[in-house]
Amino acid sequence: MPTSTTGSSARVRRIYDGHAGLYAPSVVTEAAALLDAYLATADQHGLDQKAADFDGWLALAAAEAVSRKYGRPATERTSAELYELLNHLRTALAAEGLEVVTTPVRMGVGIAPVPGGLTWGTAGGLAVALYTDSGWELMLNSARTTVHTIHAPATKAGATEVAQLVHRVLRGDVADPFRKNR
Repeated sequence: MPTSTTGSSARVRRIYDGHAGLYAPSVVTEAAALLDAYLATADQHGLDQKAADFDGWLALAAAEAVSRKYGRPATERTSAELYELLNHLRTALAAEGLEVVTTPVRMGVGIAPVPGGLTWGTAGGLAVALYTDSGWELMLNSARTTVHTIHAPATKAGATEVAQLVHRVLRGDVADPFRKNR
């Protein structure tokens, strides 16, 4: 896979920042590399890069193609795979200094609020779930809640990226995905 340029990463990040989901750094890097490949192909066909992506359609296509790869698995996961990935997530959350708490969310891991960070009504903290037919899902730690997809690989490294993103949400370092008019 070609290495992405800083400009491509920034363009992909701007697209993802306008979406409701959360995007792991590895997903941004992968989408930026795909954008660079699209632009290289345009160049091979004699198109100026600015002309080839005048309205940003190539950047959007790269961002969308890669994010879809992580929103829903191509094949359903087994229960054993789910438990292994959720255990990786628990370990990664602990490494981030976050407290894992009980949750009513099926196949979820509850995370307590952090001192000085954001809270959400009676739910307080957040929960992350992973199902046989979905990617990582972020929600309030309550039985009924809005769900936001975390686009990240369903791997041990992806669990680490998910824990880091959750920590950033809890601290308020990223836009609160649960706030209206985000």
